[in-house]
Amino acid sequence: MVTVTDDNYLKIVRTLVNSEASVKKGTNLQNIPSKGEGVRVRNAFRPRGGWYFIGSDLGQIEPRIQAHIMYERYGDNSMRQIFIDGVDLYTTMAMKTFNLPEAYCIDGAWYDPESKEGGYGGGKKPPTAFYPRKMMKTGVLAVSYDQKPQSFSQKMKVSMEVAEDFFRGFEEQFPSFKQMVTDIREGMKKYGFVETLYGRKRRFPDYKQYAAEAKKFENKLMQYYIERKRINGKKKKTPEDRERLAELESLIKPLAEKRNLVSYWERAAFNAVIQGTGADILKMNGNRIARICMERGWEFNASIHDEIKISVPREDLTEDTIEIVRDAMTKTCDLSVPLITDTVIEPKWMEEYRPHEWDFENCKPKGDD
Repeated sequence: MVTVTDDNYLKIVRTLVNSEASVKKGTNLQNIPSKGEGVRVRNAFRPRGGWYFIGSDLGQIEPRIQAHIMYERYGDNSMRQIFIDGVDLYTTMAMKTFNLPEAYCIDGAWYDPESKEGGYGGGKKPPTAFYPRKMMKTGVLAVSYDQKPQSFSQKMKVSMEVAEDFFRGFEEQFPSFKQMVTDIREGMKKYGFVETLYGRKRRFPDYKQYAAEAKKFENKLMQYYIERKRINGKKKKTPEDRERLAELESLIKPLAEKRNLVSYWERAAFNAVIQGTGADILKMNGNRIARICMERGWEFNASIHDEIKISVPREDLTEDTIEIVRDAMTKTCDLSVPLITDTVIEPKWMEEYRPHEWDFENCKPKGDD
């Protein structure tokens, strides 16, 4: 048994990475699809006879963590207030960012910036129209990844004007979001690690070395790209051209891989804080629920993505039990934004009933005769 410390962490990680040893992979429930044939596979998972699953997940935990950080570290209440008000996150963000009425920002609604008109659903709509709410969900990630308006415009298939309006409106309405992302990345660059809100570290031990090398050879890489484009632009290529193209590919590949890895680590730094904090919260919730299960003789079956699944005997499937699970999921950790959970009863995995759809007295779905 080896004790991992700050002093030996990097040595141990490098040893594991370089090891040729292999171990048998276990079954990963997280990789079973939730659509198509995956539903049939999930339906095969059932609790023991006379018992029922209770599944409970964390709703929109990552944006809630972002809103909490913006409020606590920067005094920015812009995103937090949306959760306090209990309104739809992305609809409200789209309304603020694009300065549009709610009717154009609900799920499935589109807006045309040229005609200043909107509609709902697919069908016939102007080629310049876009879906504000859908764009908002993708746009939050775009800002997180420091994407530029031009790239965003191409990805979302909208005009540059719309893309620029999005970035400008987002920064005006949520002023500390971009600063939060920048500060987390700069902290990683300076210290070589980031921390979740609960102090768990994700280290980037080789970032400084790779970033320095990528910067050193950036001009050389650009020269290779320009030369490759020039040769590829020729209508007729000579054998020497083809030989040079092959040589250029071998020169570009290691430099590009290193630069891409640096960019990936910079994005991963922010994700590690937000997603890592979400994982911390789920673990603390799971620890509390596991202790409740041990005390009451229930079973803790799985933790899948942001959901915890337990099973209880028929006699314990009550509204009080549902409330115990909800309280553990939403009150174990205290943030400046409320946490919410969607709790369901499942005779088998993915056969879901909301508590208001369940007849607790007769232990069956309401209306099921």
